[in-house]
Amino acid sequence: MKRFALSLLGTLAVATALVAAQNQTPATKAPAQPAGMDSSITGCLIQGSGPSVFILDNARMNASDKNEKGKTYLLAAGTEDVNFRAQVNHEVTVTGTAETKVAPVPPAGQKVAEKDLPKLTAKSITQVADTCTMANR
Repeated sequence: MKRFALSLLGTLAVATALVAAQNQTPATKAPAQPAGMDSSITGCLIQGSGPSVFILDNARMNASDKNEKGKTYLLAAGTEDVNFRAQVNHEVTVTGTAETKVAPVPPAGQKVAEKDLPKLTAKSITQVADTCTMANR
């Protein structure tokens, strides 16, 4: 009977530890951006497939962190005074609301279709550099 009680207590202790470990977030994971919150994202503004289609390529939340993997966003103007055309091929910081969807992984040698990219609705845009440097791409 003592052996059964000790086994039961040991099993409960292990199960409790496992449940507690699953509820913790890894220390290396960046905190999630709440939906609808503005973010400042820096990347290279490039021309998309049409004259009114613009893309923020190699975009990062922390521009100084070269280890952060760059993302690609389809840009949409959130206000009338956002002028993407004047910033094409410049490194820029865009402040706005970004979708949290993840773009699908394209087949080898191909790019993700623009329609499948997460959208970044820009409220403002600020030029960081005259060109998109290769170190940032």
